[in-house]
Order: sequence, then C-alpha cells, then structure tokens
Amino acid sequence: MTLAARLRHQTAFRLGLGLAGAMILAAGATPARAAEPTIAFVPKLIGITYFTAMKQGLDQAGKKFGAHIIYQGPTTASVSGQSEIVQSLINKHVTAVGVSANSPTALEALAKQAKAKGILFYSSDSQVEGPDVALRVQQTSNKALADTVVDQLAKTIGGKGDVAFVSGGPTATNLNAWIALMKQRLAAKYPQIKLVSVQYAGEDINKATQVTGQLLSAYPHLKGVVGINSTAVPGAAQAVLRAGLSGKVAVTGITDPNSIRPFILDGTVKSVVLWNPISLGYLTGWGVIQELEHKPFKAENTVPGLKQKVKYFPKTHTLLLGNPMVITKANVSMNF
Repeated sequence: MTLAARLRHQTAFRLGLGLAGAMILAAGATPARAAEPTIAFVPKLIGITYFTAMKQGLDQAGKKFGAHIIYQGPTTASVSGQSEIVQSLINKHVTAVGVSANSPTALEALAKQAKAKGILFYSSDSQVEGPDVALRVQQTSNKALADTVVDQLAKTIGGKGDVAFVSGGPTATNLNAWIALMKQRLAAKYPQIKLVSVQYAGEDINKATQVTGQLLSAYPHLKGVVGINSTAVPGAAQAVLRAGLSGKVAVTGITDPNSIRPFILDGTVKSVVLWNPISLGYLTGWGVIQELEHKPFKAENTVPGLKQKVKYFPKTHTLLLGNPMVITKANVSMNF
C-alpha cells in the first residue's frame, strides 16, 4: 500500500472511531436538566404582613420543588397597578404568572393573553374568573369562613345588636363573596343582629381606623365591627381602643396573628379567623409546579410538607387548603 493510500485509510479509520464514539456518548448521556421554571406572583399589594407570609410559603415551595419565584406587586391595592405588573411579567415570558385579584374580571383578558403565549395563568387567595385560568388556590371554603366569622361575632355580642362591616377594596373577589355569605348567615341564624353599614378602607390599616371611627360616631349603639380583610381588623380595633370602647364594641374578622396580637392581648379583640398564609403560598407553589409538569390532581392530594390532605375541584380548577382557624389568646403567639 502506498503512503498516500495508508494515510487515507488511517484518516477514515479515525473519523469512523470519532463518529462511533459520539454516537455512544449521545446514546448513554443523561439529558440536560431543564431550566427551573419562573413562577411570578402578584399580590393585591406589597408591604403588609399577610402577603409577606404568602411569599414566605412560595419561596419555600420554590426551593423544595425547584422553581424561581418572582414576587412583585403594587404599593396600593390598585386594579390598574396590578394589571400593569402582570402585563410586564407576560412580556418577560415568565413560565407562570398569578395574582391575588383586586378584581375578579379585570384580569380575564391578561389571562387569555398569557395562555396564548404559553404562559400558565393562575390565581390564589382572591380569584380571577374566566376559562383561561389554569389553577385557582383557595384558602378555605367561602361558606365555612363566613359562617365562622359570624359565629364568633354572635358569641361575643350575645346574638343581638347593631353591627358594621369594614372591608378592603370594593371589587375584591374574595371579600365580596365573604360579605354576601356573612349576610346570609346573619339572616338565617341571627335575626336579632342587624347589619347597619358596609364600608371600604382598601388594604390600609390607617384608613380602616378612620372609617371605623366614623362608624362609631354615626352609630352610637354599635355592638360590633367585622373586618373583612387583614388590615381592616387591626384598624377597627385601634379605633375602638382610641374611643375608649374596648370591651363595649366587639371587633372580629379575618386577619393574621402578628397584626392583631396586641389587641387580643389587651382584650380589645376576643378572636379572629384565618388560615395559615404561609401554607397557602406553599400550596400555590406546589400546585403551579404540578400543572407545569402536567401531573394531574387527585380528589384528595398529599402535598409534601403539608400535614393536611388538600382537596381538588376539577370543575373550577381549584385546590382548597382546608378549614378556617379561630385565633384567640391561646394561640395568637403563632408567627405569621
């Protein structure tokens, strides 16, 4: 064989070995792990204890199940501000974007837009209506929550008297649902309790204090004030305390232990109702990741890291965290 022929043979042999080696490597290689999904959550507003606790749970889920969490929201409970942030996140092509809605309908168009771009849209805490919401995560049954709050109120005021509600935003999905159910509970079980006014203070403790002070002046025989959101209850309690009516005007509602603790310890508030917002955030993160990985939910789900079973309702694409929790002096030391 000539030198030239030998060189051609060696070159072909080396090329063949290289190709075979590449094929072997390709066949035996483990596929590269997909990048972590980016899950964005837009609360009603930032800077209040409740949503900070939800963020803590979301961060825990992201760390445990492998996701990058973005937490971004308006500084006031604004429908337009929330919409602008959601639009910005869609434009950044996050993997999933969700909200605690300041309006049940204002974000329907953005949910549709997200879906068209392959972005999963979800809601948690306060829901968005429409067919393009892939997942809803709810704290507890609306009826169970409303009934528990009204029962706590009735227990404190002896089942009779004039009462008022102080809520957050007038269009907030969850708050309006709770108010409607509380009215039903009052009418059905406590006919001697009269609801004289429903006022709105946004997600603002100082505004809730101001609104409650006005109610105390307008209705001098008021027996109780129900705060429908986490800032309304401590705001109402502050107004009652300032007016020297602690123990004379009952305050209850839906809020977290950190916000209401001073008022429970000084006796202005006997009890409030909530759930664990850290667990709600954690369940939200887990649920979104299940959706992104196309893992179907069962009627009852075991969620790693949560003690209770979590129900799923396929008709509304809703995960339900569990039963409401009554917070009193006995358990107000919980840190969230």
